[in-house]
This record gives sequence, C-alpha cells and structure tokens, in this order.
Amino acid sequence: MRQSFEIPGKLSGLNEYTRACRANRYKGAAMKRTNQDIAALSIRAARLKPYDGPVRVSITWVEPNMRRDPDNIRFAAKFVLDALVGEGVIPNDTQRYVKGISDRFLVNPKEPRIIVEMEEA
Repeated sequence: MRQSFEIPGKLSGLNEYTRACRANRYKGAAMKRTNQDIAALSIRAARLKPYDGPVRVSITWVEPNMRRDPDNIRFAAKFVLDALVGEGVIPNDTQRYVKGISDRFLVNPKEPRIIVEMEEA
C-alpha cells in the first residue's frame, strides 16, 4: 500500500529547535508540539489508512529558498514521524517499523511544502 500527504509551508529546523531548547526547556517542548500538530493536521486531512508492518518513508522538502542546510531541514522528519505515530498511521517510529527514510530537496518560492510518501517495506 502506497500513501502520501503534503504539509503546506515548512517546519522548524534543527537550528531553531536547538535555540528554543537552550532558551527554556518548555519553549523547546512547545515548539515540538506545534510542529507535530501542524504535521498531524495534514495527516488527518489526507485520511491515511494505518500500516500494520514496516514502511519506507520518502520526504521531499520544498523550501522557499536555499538558505537552510539540508541537515537542518531534514531534522523536521522527527516531527513528521512522531505525528504519524500519534495519528495511528504507523505503530512506532523505531527501526522495526521504519525501514528507511529518503530525502529530496527542492526550491519553490511560491509554494514551499513537505511531501511525505510511504509504502510498505
């Protein structure tokens, strides 16, 4: 089974999350919750069916420009996977259930977004 969904805009990167955690542990937790909630809204809107077994995840990060480093951007996969678990689409985000994550980076100033595709492993 192959499924996908899109998250409009962009999620916080590693640099923003690190800054928030250093400022105040509650600020970091709030940032994680906000980003996870954004991803969860898109997951609910897509009406994804739950997977029983392991999946492979492919994420296309469409950024508005080339300012952020790819490793900073891809940190947001944490928010996406945690939202997939929270919404019951995958049982857990451990290596038992997530067999691989691949990333692709594109630039579109008019329509930044995150495209997440999943298939059974």
